[in-house]
Amino acid sequence: MTSDAARAAPMAQPAQDVSAAGAKPVNEVNAPKAKKPRDPRLDFFRGCAMFIILLAHTPGNTWALWIPARFGFSDGADLFVFCSGMASALAFGAIFTDRAWWLGAVRIVHRMWQVYWAHIGIFLVTAIMLFIFDHYDLGDPERTYITGPYVVPLFENTGEALIGLFTLTYVPGLFDILPMYIVILGMIPFLMLIHRAGGTPAVLASMFLLWLASNLAGYAFRIDRMAEPVMLNGLQQVLYGIGQTFSFLNLPSTPWGEGRWFFNPFAWQLIFFSGYVLGMKWVKAPPRSSRLFWICVVYVVLVIPFAWFKIHRGLYLPDDWWIQNLIADTREAIRPLWLKPDQGALRYLHFLATAYIAWYLVGPRGIRLSEGFDAPRAAQTGTLVLAGIVVILTVPYTYIDMMRVGLPPLDQFFGWLLGPAAISVFGTDLFVPVDRIGVFQLLNLIGSVILIWAAIGPKWRHWMTHDLIGHVVPVVRKVGTQSLACFMLSIPLSRFNGFLLDVVGREPITWWAVNLWGFAVLIGCAYFVGWLKGQPWRGKPTPPAANPAPASPRGALA
Repeated sequence: MTSDAARAAPMAQPAQDVSAAGAKPVNEVNAPKAKKPRDPRLDFFRGCAMFIILLAHTPGNTWALWIPARFGFSDGADLFVFCSGMASALAFGAIFTDRAWWLGAVRIVHRMWQVYWAHIGIFLVTAIMLFIFDHYDLGDPERTYITGPYVVPLFENTGEALIGLFTLTYVPGLFDILPMYIVILGMIPFLMLIHRAGGTPAVLASMFLLWLASNLAGYAFRIDRMAEPVMLNGLQQVLYGIGQTFSFLNLPSTPWGEGRWFFNPFAWQLIFFSGYVLGMKWVKAPPRSSRLFWICVVYVVLVIPFAWFKIHRGLYLPDDWWIQNLIADTREAIRPLWLKPDQGALRYLHFLATAYIAWYLVGPRGIRLSEGFDAPRAAQTGTLVLAGIVVILTVPYTYIDMMRVGLPPLDQFFGWLLGPAAISVFGTDLFVPVDRIGVFQLLNLIGSVILIWAAIGPKWRHWMTHDLIGHVVPVVRKVGTQSLACFMLSIPLSRFNGFLLDVVGREPITWWAVNLWGFAVLIGCAYFVGWLKGQPWRGKPTPPAANPAPASPRGALA
């Protein structure tokens, strides 16, 4: 006879309903698929873009002089759009491929709806905040805050402005990236149909042709907007005629004038869908090649003179030097190729080059974002001596503002040293024009970094390239995971930070304080939104009892 223990044993096994021989148990079929781990690179670079965008949009922010956009054609907007394309592929692509096209299209419309109202909210909150500054005479009394960004029509032509706002025909500067994102999102279902019909080559061809048409439309738009008529040669006339044919790609930015969206979505789709096709794995990631890496580095370095205003505007080089004139003339000649509104070809190539450099440096699957980098060695004695000499010689130019305010006697001493003392020795003073002091400040920075890196020793060098990265990267990634919420906050926050700088003044210490405050607010927003998405009010689910009591029959007394 079977014992009670033997009879009870099957009851302890999990129930497995099998409908046919060889079929999987029901509990295996219905089990949710394990989520793939998030790629740390995507969230990290999206987080970096959020901090860059905040700095770039803060008025009168000297830190904005050191963001990537100052040294190249591409900037944080390109990074944000590219990462958004890749994130969209990971978020929505499987719905199209695994479920149904129409379900994917519905999901895209839902996302467009979310971003649309995010745009409306950002605009109204920022405009009202700026109006409050003006109405109550806050901040700088000589500044009218509603003119930068230009939201004056909202208060002078409210009805038309609201109609334009809600129909996306009133898109002033600072509020133009989300409307672009909405339009590009709407292209995803059509891109999926193109891929279904013609595969990856058809997708790439459609991306290129739409980008080309929008660039020609932008070219014709700029010709029409010139103050004086220009004489076009034969090729220019052909391009102008084609561009006029595609003028409908220039979306109006105001109901009252002839402006267009600053970010042309039909051009910027090129960089968005570059991320999208990589995320969908329609195009393989490029190989890790040191040769390709150095080619990208060379291109990025060659672009610097044509992108950095300190050089092409003659602030670091004398105006009468032929190299200065060559740089300025070349920059103007290739203007359509680096313009931001139409994602010029050289701008796109610059982003691809910088993206490859960053992708290469963080290692396979971003391993260096978690394990750190090999610490560069300290410089040799000769280099350290040279760096020390450079630092000493450039001190008067680097800290001139701080000495003038905080150490007047030292400022007077250096004034005598570079003036009368230098004249008595060299026959001329050693003063430099204000607009060229930045060269000496840059040299001082480079020399100081070399000296400090050697002085801190191997222990602290290892900490900075390993432990510090372990603390910083997760925070930046957190901001990247909540990029829409952080972007929504960054727009009014950037204007508020500009207002704070107007109140407290623009000095090195106030720039540090205001910018770090802005970073802290973005980080706090990311963690708070992440906490909300975890639905903490629901509590942790209660685990089921091992042997639940049988339900009482209906009507039974408790």
